Order: sequence, then C-alpha cells, then structure tokens
Amino acid sequence: MTDNHGINDHNHSCPHEGTFPTMSQFQLGMGTSGTVGLYVTSIMVCLVNATMFAILIRKFLREVPERQVPDLCWVTSLFTAISFFTVLMIYMPRSTEFLLGAYRVYEAMVIGRFVELNLLWHGGEKELMRGLGENPRMRFNLPPCCCCLLCLKNSLVTRDRVKMVRLVVGQMVYIQLFVLFLQLVFQFNDIHDGPLSLSNP
Repeated sequence: MTDNHGINDHNHSCPHEGTFPTMSQFQLGMGTSGTVGLYVTSIMVCLVNATMFAILIRKFLREVPERQVPDLCWVTSLFTAISFFTVLMIYMPRSTEFLLGAYRVYEAMVIGRFVELNLLWHGGEKELMRGLGENPRMRFNLPPCCCCLLCLKNSLVTRDRVKMVRLVVGQMVYIQLFVLFLQLVFQFNDIHDGPLSLSNP
C-alpha cells in the first residue's frame, strides 16, 4: 500500500505532457542536492559574466572611441544576457516560452548593433565602399537561401545594397516584438501547441 501510494504521488506531481513544470515540480524532479547545485551554479555563472562585462565596459570607456562604446556594450552584453535568461528559466520554468521570445527580441537588437559597429570600424558606408575597391562583388544568397535567389549569387556591392542590408537587419527587432505579442495573445487565450521538441517542431 505504501509503495503504491508513493508511486501515485510521484505521477501526480509530474507535469502534463507538453507543458513546462512548476518550480515545485522542477525541484521534486531534480532532488534537493541537484536543485541547490543547479541554482548556485547558474547564479555563479551569471555573476562571473556580469563581472567580466563590467570590466569590459570600464576598458571601453578608457581605450575605445566614444562613438563605438554604446554598440560595443550591446554586443559584448550577449553572454551576460544569456546567463541571466538562463537563471530566470531555471527559477521560473513556466515562463520559459516568454523568456525565449524576449531573448529573441534582445538578440535582434544585438545583431543590429553589431552591423552598425562593423560600419563604424570601417569608417562608415563611404569608407567601406572605398576599402572594397572598384566594382566589388559579394554573394548575398547565403544559406538557407543558397538554393534560391540565384540573382544575388554574385551581386555588385553598392551603397544602396548596404543600406538595404542595414534596413532588413533593423526590422528584425520589430518582427520579433510582433511575434512575442502574438505569442502572448495566443497564450492568454489558451491557444498553443506545447513546447518545441523533436516530436513537436
């Protein structure tokens, strides 16, 4: 009787298939020692990354041109942000989907800043075009678009196309914000198909 009662309790405490566990279910599954170890490790990794990021900011302020500092801070903050989002997902597993959506918005902002930073390193669009030489060509149909858009396989690099790339990258933030908005709307109305997995792509 005792064994059967324990098994039933364990089954009842498990999350339903296709759902994220609650904090108590997560702690029960990991055990006390595993939960404490995971919590402490995740916080330590986050603190180490935050400390290294603070050191980088101090170095940027002393050695890097002032114009490049904001973009460099955005780009180098990626590792600290990843560890911070990981801590939140470990402590609040039910918020995993929202946190992943928020991270995609942040990542899009970092990519946009990285593009701007590369232009600053080359001295701007004019200096970039001058450094590429006359009639520079580049392959724009990179994977996963390598099998289509063949007209962009060996295209001439012009200032207009550089501006177009900047424009497209800049729209990623708004696209991810819109996706996150739809995700919240669907979630509040119980319209979802569960977490992504190999059986649920």
